[in-house]
Amino acid sequence: MYHVLLPVDGDEDRLDKQLATLTTLPGQEDLTVTVLYVHEEVDTVADEAGKSVIESVNEAIGELQGLPATIERAAEEIETAGIPADIVETQGKPTDRIIEAAEEIDADAILIAGRGRTPVGKAVFGSVTQGVILQGERPVIVAK
Repeated sequence: MYHVLLPVDGDEDRLDKQLATLTTLPGQEDLTVTVLYVHEEVDTVADEAGKSVIESVNEAIGELQGLPATIERAAEEIETAGIPADIVETQGKPTDRIIEAAEEIDADAILIAGRGRTPVGKAVFGSVTQGVILQGERPVIVAK
C-alpha cells in the first residue's frame, strides 16, 4: 500500500488539481488516501484572562466552522475512483499540522496544491505549500 495525505481546504480549484494529480499516480490499486482538513487556530498575544477566552474560541472553532464541502467531495471522488479514503480533522497551524499528520499516519507522500502566488507574495504572506516542502521530511507532490 502507498498512503497519500491529501490536505484540502475550501478551494475547489486546488482540489480539482489535487484530484487530477492523484488519479495519474502509478499503482492506483495500491493507493490509500487520508483527506486532511486543518481548522486554523486564532493566534494572538493576550494576557492571562485573554488566553482563556482565546483557548475557548479555539476549542469551538471546529464545531462552529464545520467541514467545507470540498472535504466530502474529495472523499467521495477518491472512493468513486476505487481508492480507499478516510477523513481526518485537526486544528492548528496548517503547515505544522500537515507535517505532523503525515508522520502520525506514516504517509508515503503528501499531495498538496499551491495557491499560484508570486515569489514576492510567498515572501510577504507565507505559503503552506512552501512550508510543507521545506520543513517536512516526507516526499511532497505539488499539484499544478
